[in-house]
Amino acid sequence: MILKKLIYLMVFASLLLTACGKNEDPKEVAVDQNTSVEDIVGAIVKNEFTVEESKGVVTISIQDTDVTEGSKSQMLKDSTKIFAELSKLKGVKTPAITWYAPLTEPDGDKTMTEVLNIYFSEEDYHKVDWANYLQVDIESTATNYHEGEALED
Repeated sequence: MILKKLIYLMVFASLLLTACGKNEDPKEVAVDQNTSVEDIVGAIVKNEFTVEESKGVVTISIQDTDVTEGSKSQMLKDSTKIFAELSKLKGVKTPAITWYAPLTEPDGDKTMTEVLNIYFSEEDYHKVDWANYLQVDIESTATNYHEGEALED
């Protein structure tokens, strides 16, 4: 009887800990030969996105409609994770990710505007140790890194 209560208590405690833990790190993605770029991006970001692929050149456009303080760091985390997962796909040679966000124009209209663009040449992309992507400083590692005024500190 005591053992049964102890087991219930342990199960309840583990469920409670699981429910309370909020992890901001991007999700792990199981990548195999059937995984598409869309599968990878969709598993990591919950925003609308489009993917264009042609002969190893992969261009990903992500529409972030929920831009808030701290969005830049989350965009960088998500982008780094996407690049790391894409590195597991043989067909990806030169990836690029562009983030768009709704910015208010002087006349009050909101338009989707490019706020972050990250591009890797094939040579630079293959130099990066993507297995340790959490240590990658994508701002200095990317072949081309550009952030719009909305994200600049």
